[in-house]
Amino acid sequence: MRFQLGRTIFKIIVLSCLASATTQCADRATSVQKQFPGVCAKDLGVGNNTSVWMVGCGKANESGDFYLFTWNGSKWDMIPGFGSDIAVEPNGTPWITNSNGQIYKGKGKNEWEQVAGCARDIAVGNNSVWVLGCKQAGANDFEIFSRQGSQWNRVEGAAARIAVEPNGTPWIVNSSGQIYKRSGDSWQQVSGCAKDIGVGDNGLAWILGCKPVGAGGFEILSRQGSKWTKLPGAATGIAVEPNGTPWVISIEGKVFRL
Repeated sequence: MRFQLGRTIFKIIVLSCLASATTQCADRATSVQKQFPGVCAKDLGVGNNTSVWMVGCGKANESGDFYLFTWNGSKWDMIPGFGSDIAVEPNGTPWITNSNGQIYKGKGKNEWEQVAGCARDIAVGNNSVWVLGCKQAGANDFEIFSRQGSQWNRVEGAAARIAVEPNGTPWIVNSSGQIYKRSGDSWQQVSGCAKDIGVGDNGLAWILGCKPVGAGGFEILSRQGSKWTKLPGAATGIAVEPNGTPWVISIEGKVFRL
């Protein structure tokens, strides 16, 4: 993470029924929350339902890095290092970025290997790593890079958030909320407006929409065909398993699996 790992690598998933008053939603939230007690998350990354990593709420320094945790099946274990964002490969390997833009790849549970480059956000699929670089391209967007071997290749466009399908196909959201999916050598716009995005196999996409809900959260939507379907609740971040199952972080920093 500055050797203080961390910052935007696993795009956190944040979904919560706390903003909904329905009995069904409340019962669901209570049931799910029992699986992940005692947690406060800033960002979240999932490789599958047994490989879950998070950037916690506890400050590790004044630069904007936080302590890291992984789920062991019954509780969160603190992991050496710290960062600001996290992402996880489908095989469970975590990647992180820190407040200085440094990038790290996990080597086992307690070791990190620094990777050349500078990133503000990161997303990973099978042997496919994409980042938003540290150089701004516009007022609130950043350059986009794809990792080829040991090199970062600049890709046209700019974005504020990025996610990658397990097959390596990237999706981006820009600071205006516009959504794009990579198709061949170009970006194809997808309808909708998003603040954050997560994707699974076969383009199973979830977003936090642009409409505020509650005290600081945003509406949660899943893509069904060519349309977005709204779910009860609100969240501040979101991540998606390879099979399409979303995980979210509530306005209060609690972790939920839908």
